[in-house]
Amino acid sequence: MATTAHAQEDVGDFRVKMEKWVKTRQIISEEQADWEVERETLKATRRLLAQQKEALEAEIAELEETNTAADDERRESLLERGEYQRSSQVLAERIRKMEEQVMLLNSRFPVPLQQKLEPLIVQIPENPEIAKIPLGRRLMNVLGVLAQAEKFNDSVTLVGETRAVDGAEKVQIRTLYWGLGQAIYVDSMAENAGIGHPEADGWAFTTEPAIADEAKLLIDIYEGNVDAIEFVSLPAAVR
Repeated sequence: MATTAHAQEDVGDFRVKMEKWVKTRQIISEEQADWEVERETLKATRRLLAQQKEALEAEIAELEETNTAADDERRESLLERGEYQRSSQVLAERIRKMEEQVMLLNSRFPVPLQQKLEPLIVQIPENPEIAKIPLGRRLMNVLGVLAQAEKFNDSVTLVGETRAVDGAEKVQIRTLYWGLGQAIYVDSMAENAGIGHPEADGWAFTTEPAIADEAKLLIDIYEGNVDAIEFVSLPAAVR
């Protein structure tokens, strides 16, 4: 009986130990399973972080390249703007000189041409800084004046005018302008005639009664008031 009791105690101890061993193995298996899951999760997380890192590095590189290009473009734009401002200033100075020269020339033009140019002349600003007229428009205005002056100089222009002759009353005359070089005038009765030339402060006319008949014939030929065309001898001067 003592032996039997002792055997039963050994069996009980063995059972307890076996239960503890089984429980320990279960715990180890569960921890191993959890660790495997956690390890796979960590691997996946590491791969995801690596991909995000690569994406961020690529994006940073692209941003740096974009910023560099933007800086270069901004720098180039500033340089171009500075060059444009300098060019505009030089152009503004040259146009102003041209305007001043045109105004000086206009004072020396004959009255008929001055009247024709008046719509353009009045557009020349006295003070460009205040007027704020675009440079392109001012340049076109100057070129318009020069074009009209050149056209007048390349042609013969006949105009009807009134002129005071030798301090007497004004008489109706016809004046024939040979470009910008010389003019000849005569009245309808061929009693008053003269010649005009450009001077520094405008055109000057001198009376020449001796050329009245020739002057009238010349203008009649020009207007087509005669049947035959002939040579007319008149004084001319080159200045």
